[in-house]
Parts: sequence; C-alpha cells; structure tokens
Amino acid sequence: MSSELKSFDDSHLWHSTNRWKDAPKALEAAIAANPFLEGFNPNIFAGDLRINEVFWADLQPYLLSRGYQLRPRYRPDWVPSWKDQQLPLGHNLDSFEDSIVAFSARKVFDATRISDGCKVMMKRVELNGVEQHLARYLSSPHWAGDTRNHTVPILDIIPLPDSETEALLVMPLLLRFNQVPFHWIDDDLPQGLDFMHAHKIAHRDACYLNLMMDASKVIPRGFHPVKVRTHDGVTLDQERHDRWSVAPVKYYLIDFGLSRYYPDEPWETLTGLCGQDRTVPELVANEPYDPFKLDVFQLGNAFLELMMNYYGLDLLSPLILAMTSANPKDRPSPSRALEMLASFDSEILSQCVEQFPTWEPWRRLNGSFEENLAFLVARSQAAEKDVFN
Repeated sequence: MSSELKSFDDSHLWHSTNRWKDAPKALEAAIAANPFLEGFNPNIFAGDLRINEVFWADLQPYLLSRGYQLRPRYRPDWVPSWKDQQLPLGHNLDSFEDSIVAFSARKVFDATRISDGCKVMMKRVELNGVEQHLARYLSSPHWAGDTRNHTVPILDIIPLPDSETEALLVMPLLLRFNQVPFHWIDDDLPQGLDFMHAHKIAHRDACYLNLMMDASKVIPRGFHPVKVRTHDGVTLDQERHDRWSVAPVKYYLIDFGLSRYYPDEPWETLTGLCGQDRTVPELVANEPYDPFKLDVFQLGNAFLELMMNYYGLDLLSPLILAMTSANPKDRPSPSRALEMLASFDSEILSQCVEQFPTWEPWRRLNGSFEENLAFLVARSQAAEKDVFN
C-alpha cells in the first residue's frame, strides 16, 4: 500500500489550505472512476499541507527574495495539478510531482538556487549554536581546499525573518552513500573523520544516516529529493553510472548537531547515549567515553552494515573488527584506519565485490551487534579461502 493511504486518523497533522473546496466531491468521483483510490488520504487529495510543511510554505516568499525557490507545492499560488485532470486518475497520484508530501520536513527541506539551478538542502539551526559555528568553521575558505576535508560544504547561511535565534544552513543536495551499489569502500569518510579529529572536533554521530555522496556524476540528470530513484519525482527512467566508471566520487559527513570541540584531554568524562547507533559498548554500559573513539566505532559499524549487503567486502573485516572493538583503546585512529584501508589492493578486491541478489539500499541489520559480527567473521573466512586459495 502507498504511504499516502490512511491507516489511521491523522487529520490533526494536516493544515487545510482551503484551495479546493469541492475536493471531497471530486475525490468521490475519482474513486468511482478508479476504485484503487479507495482509502486515499483526503488531505493530500485536497491539497492540504502537512503541519511540518506549513513553516516552509509560509517562508517561500522570503526564500525567493534570497534567491531560492521551493517546489510548486509550497508556492502561494499552488493549486493541485490533478484538480482539472480528466478521470480516472492514477492509483495514488504518483504521476503528479506536487502530490509528494515532505513528511520529515520539520528541520530539513529542499530548494533550488535560482542563479544556477543548483539543488540544495536547508536545515534549521540555532543562530549562535554549536552546530552553526562548527559547520561554518569546517566549511571556511581556509579549510575548504584541504583534500582531507569531507565535511558537507555550507553554501549560505540565511537568518530567519522574525527570529533572533534561528537560521538556515544551505548545503548541496547529497545522496545517501548506500543508494548506489558499491565495488569498494573509498577512503573519503575515514579521511573526513581524521580531518575533524585533527581539529579536535568529534562528530559523535558518524553513523549510517549521516554518510552522504555527491551523486552528480553517478546520476547526471539528478534525483528528486524525496523520491530519490526518480529524477523528477514521477518517472522511473533514472540514468545511473557505476561509481567506478565516473570516479572519483566524493563522500561527505553531514549533521553536526551533536558535534563538539574538545581542545583538552582527558575526554572520558561523557556518559549517556549519543547518536543513531545504540550498540556502542561504552554507551550501552553507561560508562564514560572518549568521543573520538566513539566516532571510530560508529563509522566502523556503518561500514559493517554496508558489508552485510555484499559478497566480497568481507575481506575488509580486519579493519571493521578493529574499528568496532569492544575496548575503545583497541580501536585505531582514523589515520591508522586509512593506513589499513590502503593496505588492501582495491583493484583486485573490487573484482570480488558483488551485491546480494536481494540487496536493497534500505535493508538494515536484523541481528544483535554480536550476531552481526559473528556472521561477518564466518563469511570473511569463507571469502578468503575462495579468493586466495
């Protein structure tokens, strides 16, 4: 069933735009012409906005004055494009881009820079908060040219009108790093972590959902910010190239909401859960932790999740096992991890890497951390026999 279909009453989460007063009757007629629309969310059909979307729609004129345009759905003069379409409509309005709801629009939203058509993402942050300061520092002209710097570039900072406490960070639109099949793990992400650590900054959330890639060469026509497997939100004819054929592809660390600057040792004074990864041993045990060793585990565990979807990447298990060691002191620094990664012959091993037939970019680990590690070790031993014997 489509995510647009209502499985419970969520009317309180919608804001009526009153742009189509006859929408209920029109929906009845659409259902009569196409029974597949039975149960379709009437709020979406009527052109209502999700509560999280209202903030951005209200902000659209201001963003336009700052040189950024939102998608048609969020413009003041928008009317649902299916309003005057001949019946029957599609199964769930999938043929209309402006039916796509930004369900996770509370803090992050997409836009287009008018001057050059560049697709960007905007994030609401505290104007004088740690995230804004660290993001500006890492993206400053002085460090932007450093080849080790793989933190997301900050293209613009827009103060919010009628607010003295919030601003928008403007960044390039990036793709989740696992959305296109791998042949090898590049060194950009550990290098980016090494760069941050050299500046005494711990990410503290270097996890799966914060690892991104610049897909401009892999998907030359671009991708829709919500329906990433389409270039326009509607058609599924997306042209894609293998990563290796358009190398180098750049990878980035994003989201510095939990990042902190730690100029002095000792660091092992922090406690409590931190970041997306809930399997970090010292966090689970509620023990004081070193935020820099935390980063290493988080990135290593993200690589472990990636490897569970492939044959061949298991050959990197010595590196992954070291990065996810239960004892933080046994984890390598990012620079040491880079040395370990460089010791593998990527050209030879890339020929051994193959996706599982059932691979999906949203497939995640199902077992416990210990079970996943045990599975990885067993599969790695088998892979080594196949390749080197």
